[in-house]
Parts: sequence; C-alpha cells; structure tokens
Amino acid sequence: MKFSTKHQRVITGNDIVIGIEAEGEELISRVTTTLDEFELGSDQLEPASVSYEREFPRVGSAGPQMEHELKITAANPDGKTKVAVRKWTDSV
Repeated sequence: MKFSTKHQRVITGNDIVIGIEAEGEELISRVTTTLDEFELGSDQLEPASVSYEREFPRVGSAGPQMEHELKITAANPDGKTKVAVRKWTDSV
C-alpha cells in the first residue's frame, strides 16, 4: 500500500489530508488515524476498496516547536495491517 499525507498548521490546530492506494491485489477494509495518540477517525470500508482519502480539518493543537505524530493503520479484509507514521515539529 502507498500512503500519502499532507498537513498544514492553521490558527486552531492542523489541517490534515491522508490517502492510501492499494497495490496489486490488495484491498483496504479498515483505516484508523491518530494524531498525537488521539483517534481522529476509524472507518470501515464496505465493500473493501482499492483507494481511500479523508480530510481532517482543524484537528489537534499547534504552536511553536510542538511535536506531532500522525499514525495511519490500514487493514485488509483478512485483518493484516500496514502502518504509516509521519512526525513533524511546528515552526516558530
């Protein structure tokens, strides 16, 4: 699976967009997204899909030098998971 993420600091938190593209015969059946250990979303895809995209506007906190960890967990119909993690620090 190929994961893509975009984030932008805004006045109240972060605007985050995530995307997942399955490869080959893969399918995506569940996606869980967390930011700084807080769950942003957990989506069950029925039927399973070859792609997924979701936007999370104005989530979390933001401030000078705040560190963040975005974790995306995608599961196939058999329950096997793949995880992507992105870390960043807010600028001053």
